Amino acid sequence: QTLSLTQAPGFMLSLSVAPILAGRAAPPAPPPQSGSVELISGDLGSKTPSLDNIKGKWSQAFKLLGNAATVTAEYDRAENDKFLKSASLSGAVDKIKYELASNFGGPLEATLETSTEDGTTIEVEAEVDGLSSRVTRVTGTRTLSVNERECDLELSHTLGDNESKLRLSTMLGSGLRAVGLLSSKGGGKGGLDHSLTYELEYDTQLTEGRTLSAKVSPRDGTGEVEYEDSATIDATIAATFPLGGAPKVTAKRAFSF
Repeated sequence: QTLSLTQAPGFMLSLSVAPILAGRAAPPAPPPQSGSVELISGDLGSKTPSLDNIKGKWSQAFKLLGNAATVTAEYDRAENDKFLKSASLSGAVDKIKYELASNFGGPLEATLETSTEDGTTIEVEAEVDGLSSRVTRVTGTRTLSVNERECDLELSHTLGDNESKLRLSTMLGSGLRAVGLLSSKGGGKGGLDHSLTYELEYDTQLTEGRTLSAKVSPRDGTGEVEYEDSATIDATIAATFPLGGAPKVTAKRAFSF
């Protein structure tokens, strides 16, 4: 743009303001934030259906020492109807992800996560109480190829209970997954208690907005089938059918802001 000033006949002063406008920095965008509220009903098949729970979540992104970070607050009326359920601070520094979480009433929970060059993800959980801290759990996860089939491997150890777990899962095809869990826990007189469990998981999308999932433990005959529908009405209807138990139908509606 050019601004022209005429001071006398035959004399004109022209001033270009375009370079000034072009060099001016744009105002910084406000840091992203998001929130949601979820209303959850009780069993719609009961004689007196009612609102069973209210959940809320709010998060705000910002810069912490030059790195992206997010502070999150969560509310759950079923756990504490007078105050927040938890608040957390999460982010990453170089290759290490971190999260500090408080449940308001217990020690501060700290989680560190990093990945190695071979694709192994290592996670360390700790508790910080005042000036003291202790590691509570160490977990390693990795995807392996066994007989040309991908398998997800997870090895964890809980220090307080002296319990180690090895979880191996693989897809069998058509939405069917097999999961095996081997547990070893320190028993009395220095002995170890071992247990082996396995289950089958199934998950598929029937149509857009409608899913069917199931978990079955063949060893003891327990399990559950769940059907979710978020396409019929402006809410999510969930019908659960426990094996050997009574079915339950609930509805939940989420609002984002």
